[in-house]
Amino acid sequence: MDTAEWIIVSILSLTLFVFLFLGILLLTKLLDLSRDAKHLMKQLNRIAAKGNNIIDDARDTVSNVKSATSTTAKAVKKDVTATTGAIKDAVVSAVEKKFKKNEEAKSKD
Repeated sequence: MDTAEWIIVSILSLTLFVFLFLGILLLTKLLDLSRDAKHLMKQLNRIAAKGNNIIDDARDTVSNVKSATSTTAKAVKKDVTATTGAIKDAVVSAVEKKFKKNEEAKSKD
């Protein structure tokens, strides 16, 4: 073989070796990156599950608060209705007594 041919073959084999080395290096980096991505996905799934649990707990709490508020509101309404009825009866009784006194006073005159 000629010297020029040896130079070309040497350059081509060196170039092939560099590309092979860079390909292996890139492949190892991509494998590390995929392992990191899998780990990150597992962490994100755990975080999402915890978020779902928090949302479920918040929904339960809101439901319990609504139920307690509804029960309290019904009790307050019942108490107000009873109190209003008692006040009404007391006022009617007082007005009737006052009316009777006025009638008695008029009949005496």
